[in-house]
Amino acid sequence: MSTGRRSKSHLSIAVLLVFVLILSACSGGKAESVKEETPNQGNSQENASEKRDVGGLKLPIADKKLELSLWAPSGGNFRGKDFNEKLSFQKMEENTNIHIQFQHSTEASAEAFSLLMSSGQLPDMIFNEAWDREAGKYGQKGALLPLEDLIDKHAPNIKRILDENPEIRGQITSPDGHIFYLPNLVLDSENLTQMFPQVRKDWIDKLGLKMPETIDDWYEMLKAFREQDPNGNGKQDEIPFVTVNLNNVMMTFAPAFGVEFGFFVEDGKVKYGPHDPRFKEVVEFLNKLYNEKLLDPNYLVDTTFQTLTEKVTTDLAGAWFGWSGSYMGNFTTLMEGKHPTFEIAPALPPKGPRGDQRHVSFRWPAAGVGLAVSSQTKHPEEVIRWLDYQYSEEGVLLNNFGVEGKSYDLVNGEPVYKKEVTHPEDGLTNTQALLNHTIGGGTWATIADPRYAEQIRIANGQTENPLELYGKYIDFDAKLPPVQFTPQENDVIVPMMADIDTYVNETINGIIMGRIPVDSYDNVISQLEKMGITKVLEQYQSAYDRFRGK
Repeated sequence: MSTGRRSKSHLSIAVLLVFVLILSACSGGKAESVKEETPNQGNSQENASEKRDVGGLKLPIADKKLELSLWAPSGGNFRGKDFNEKLSFQKMEENTNIHIQFQHSTEASAEAFSLLMSSGQLPDMIFNEAWDREAGKYGQKGALLPLEDLIDKHAPNIKRILDENPEIRGQITSPDGHIFYLPNLVLDSENLTQMFPQVRKDWIDKLGLKMPETIDDWYEMLKAFREQDPNGNGKQDEIPFVTVNLNNVMMTFAPAFGVEFGFFVEDGKVKYGPHDPRFKEVVEFLNKLYNEKLLDPNYLVDTTFQTLTEKVTTDLAGAWFGWSGSYMGNFTTLMEGKHPTFEIAPALPPKGPRGDQRHVSFRWPAAGVGLAVSSQTKHPEEVIRWLDYQYSEEGVLLNNFGVEGKSYDLVNGEPVYKKEVTHPEDGLTNTQALLNHTIGGGTWATIADPRYAEQIRIANGQTENPLELYGKYIDFDAKLPPVQFTPQENDVIVPMMADIDTYVNETINGIIMGRIPVDSYDNVISQLEKMGITKVLEQYQSAYDRFRGK
C-alpha cells in the first residue's frame, strides 16, 4: 500500500484566499461587541438602508426581521438548550437581521434524522453529518432544494471558494449535477486529520518500554500495561486499550493488515474490509487482545465519552484512539495538577506483518457535515445568503472564535482566545467553554480555521502539533472519496447494507469475544456474498469511477 501524502499545492490558492479574507477582516478594525440583551426579534428597519459589503454579500440580508428555521442536534458538549444562547449566533442575527429558530434533537442519530425527513414538515435548513451520502437521495426525492443557481446569483463567498477549488465543487455535486448541501471545509491539509492513536507516555517510561511501532510492539506494550502495574496501586485493574466503539479499534489496528472496517480502495478497486480474506487476521488479533483482557471487556457497554473519560482520569486506561482536542487535550487539562506524571503521547499507526502502515482517520476537504435547504422553504434567496455569510470572513471568525471581546481578542491582528476559554475555571473543558460562545468551525457549514486547532492544542499542553506525524502515512488513493450515488445505485445499496451492517457488527463482535470461532471466517465471507456484497461493490465502483471521471 502506498504511503504518499497528498500535495498541498493545489489547495494553496484557496488557503491564501481564506487567510487574506480573515486577516483583512481582522486588520480592518474591531467588530462591535455583542449586546448584553438578546437581539430584538420583532420587525425592525434599523440600518436597513445602510448596506455594507462582506465579500460581495450585502448586509443586513433582510430589511425587516426575518425568521428562518433550522434543525440540528444540540450535541453532547453544548450545555445550553438553544444555539441562540451562543453569542456568535446573537451577533450573526444582529449583522444579518435574520433570527434562526433552532429545532434541536438531543441525539445526532440516524434515527432522529430519518424521522425528520419522513415527517413531511421540514424546516428551512437541515443539519446532517452524512450529507455526502444522503443529499443526492433526498434531493432526488424532492425534499431538498438544488443550490447551484442560487449560489451563482446570491452567494458570492461560496461561489468564490468553489470556483477556486473545483475539486470541492466535485465532492459536493450529486450524480445528476446538483448541489444539495453546503459542507464544512478544511482548506489546510494538515488539519485534515484530527484522530489518532494515543498512549500513556508516563506508563511507557515507567515500564522501560519504547513507543510502539509494529503490531507486535502494540501487543507487547498492552500486555505490559496489564501485567506490570503501571498505575502503581498494587492491583491488576489497568485496562490497556479503551474505546467507545468498535470503529475506533478498527481504525487503530485494521490498516496494519492492509484493510479497513468499511469500504476502501486498492489499486483502483473498491473493496469492503470484512469481505476481504485479510480481515480474518484483524479479528484474530482482536480476539487475542480480548481474551487476554488487553481490550476493554466492556467496550460494547461503555459507549459514552463520559465512561471513557472516567477510565482515563482514574488512571485505568493505557491507550485509545481519539481526537486531538476533546480526547488528548481535554484529558491532559482534566489531569493537570491532579497527577504528578500523567502524560499522553501520539503513537504512529502500527506496521503490520506485510509492512502495511497507514493512517486512515482523515477527511477530504469537503466533509459530509453541513447544511441543506428544504424545498419547502419560502425564502430561498434569504436562506442562501445567510448560508453564504457562514463562509465570509466575518462568518468564519464568528463560527471559529466567537465574538471579539467576549471569547477572543485581536492581538496584532490575530484572533486570540481569552484565558477563560482556553483555561476555564468553572469545571468545564475548554471545548465546552468555547461552545458556550460559538458553534465551532469544524462541525458547521463554514471553513475550519487552523488557528482554532492550534490555540486549543497549545492550551492543552501540546506544544508540538501531533498531526504532523501522520502526513506520510496518509494515502488518498486508498481513501474512498465522498462518492454520491444515483437513485438506482441507492436502491441496491441501502436495503442490502442495512442487513449487511447488522450482520457484520454482530458477527465481528461475536468473533472478537469468542462466541464465534475465528477459524470460521470463511463462512462470514460466503454469507456476505449471499447477502449481496458483490452487487453493493459494483454500485460503489460505478460511483467511484464516476467521481474520478472515468
